[in-house]
Amino acid sequence: MNEPYQPPHASLTMGEDDEQVSRRRKFWLRGIWISIAGVIIPPMFGLIGTVVGMVGAFGEHSKTGIADPEALAGDISISLLTTMWGLVFSAVAFLVLIGVLIRFFTLPKVAGAAPQHLGAQQVGSSNGG
Repeated sequence: MNEPYQPPHASLTMGEDDEQVSRRRKFWLRGIWISIAGVIIPPMFGLIGTVVGMVGAFGEHSKTGIADPEALAGDISISLLTTMWGLVFSAVAFLVLIGVLIRFFTLPKVAGAAPQHLGAQQVGSSNGG
């Protein structure tokens, strides 16, 4: 073992320049936004399905005037199924989001994008003291 210690992400980027690393960071950043959309949008469709199913159930009840359990069961089951599937897809998207975030934050930083320290003085500047 003659090579010096390398951080875990070093083997992923050996020989890559800043442009390649920057492209990879942009790719994973897009993945973050897509995953966030996957966490938010399916429950919204589930909520829409719930509202539509319950409106159908109450509409059936208002037409007949009697609470027929068999007539109401179909609309209520649609309502519950859309809620369930919205939450299932959202949970899967949340797990994907966690994986994408871990992958994004373990990528190396681009050398040109390092922030400047706010308290650091420039070389050659004098203190006005």
